[in-house]
Amino acid sequence: MKTDALFYKLFRLSPRSLFRLLGIKLDGTYTFESITLKTTEKRFDGFMRRTDGEGPNVFVEIQGYEDNTIYWRGFREVCVWYEENDSDRPFVLVVLFTDKKYDPDNLMLTPKPPSRLVRKNLADCLKKLAKKAGALTVLKQLGLSDIKKNREKLPELVPQWDAEIRSLELSEPETRELTELLVYAVVQRFQKLTLEEVKKMMQLTPLDQTVAGQELIQMGVNIGREEGELIGSIRMAQRFLKRRLTPEKKLLEKSTDELRAMLKKLESALSI
Repeated sequence: MKTDALFYKLFRLSPRSLFRLLGIKLDGTYTFESITLKTTEKRFDGFMRRTDGEGPNVFVEIQGYEDNTIYWRGFREVCVWYEENDSDRPFVLVVLFTDKKYDPDNLMLTPKPPSRLVRKNLADCLKKLAKKAGALTVLKQLGLSDIKKNREKLPELVPQWDAEIRSLELSEPETRELTELLVYAVVQRFQKLTLEEVKKMMQLTPLDQTVAGQELIQMGVNIGREEGELIGSIRMAQRFLKRRLTPEKKLLEKSTDELRAMLKKLESALSI
């Protein structure tokens, strides 16, 4: 579920990155959102709708576990969406496997053109992008197969990924959001790492470089460095987990030990 959140936040920020990752060409401007089908109460991992003209609806399923019915389920949910919505646009059903072992390879249906099915393995997609990944740099850690072996390379890899993100011609808020996504993506993949370890690799330790730190400075709150770091980490974790942000005032009332315990609980949730 946390991997789904990573993809959701990335493609919401940069919708066309999905097309780059898959190697498909669709014209126009798209928005990325998550939708729930009313009839079945099923939720698609992602739905892309063209906003500047006619174009196919793009349904996205991120598959990170074994499910022999994934293709049947995908087509069923596309059918339900068209049943509930008055649309004659063609569709693209994307099934992106985080590991090729999750592909049951039992596809028995193919849509009629111009509608189509796109089934891809994430690692293969990332290899084709090489060093020109753009916003998709956030996903590079998911392409590392041997976690134990690559754990030792992280002090070298993480700063490289961070530099790639910062080299993009993005606004400051977009760069900050991608940087936060990278932090949590690495923590999620390498569960023995802490947020603080990854932030140090990325040289994010100064209080004024964290989201919460900037918010606190703007409020004119004078707090200790350690407390500020903990509060920054807590609020970033809450953002990534799509939880309600704890007000700064309440966090400032907590002791350092209470903040550490709160952060530890959030880090555990990120690892699920």
